[in-house]
Amino acid sequence: MTAERLRDASVDDAASIEAVHYASREAAYRSHVSQWPPAGPGRAERVARWARWLANEDIHCIVAERHGELVGFVTVRGATDSDLTPDDIAEMPTLYITPGHWRSGLGTVLCRAALERARELGFEVLVLWVLEINERARAFYASLGFEPDGASRIDPGTPEAFEAHRYRLELRDPDA
Repeated sequence: MTAERLRDASVDDAASIEAVHYASREAAYRSHVSQWPPAGPGRAERVARWARWLANEDIHCIVAERHGELVGFVTVRGATDSDLTPDDIAEMPTLYITPGHWRSGLGTVLCRAALERARELGFEVLVLWVLEINERARAFYASLGFEPDGASRIDPGTPEAFEAHRYRLELRDPDA
């Protein structure tokens, strides 16, 4: 399956994006988190947070729709890690697909759209963080050419103190 439509997100997509984000996180991490859902903001607060993100001109969000339903999204922005230069290096802080559409090719479509957007914005490298326990995501990113760059941290959004690793991909055309 591929997306019938890719488009830039708007603030009006906040509730749909939050629903995809939450459902995907629940499917991927519920069995790893001692108490699901983890402590944190409720749905209304999460939707408001997404609305703020979508209103930020420095964050580019691309959504995928199938039969008029938002089923996945990806975001790109300048890198926020203190050891990286945000003028040259982009980060992809999110790539989420509704669990019913996992392994359908949609993740690849969205990731490639994010890579293209990062190139259009003039970035030379794209980085992302992935949890150690998320073997599916690590294998997915490796299949697209991403490689660990040696950086790791404890993910601040997980009560179990899961380790996350940073992956990177050069965006420049090697033949250029």
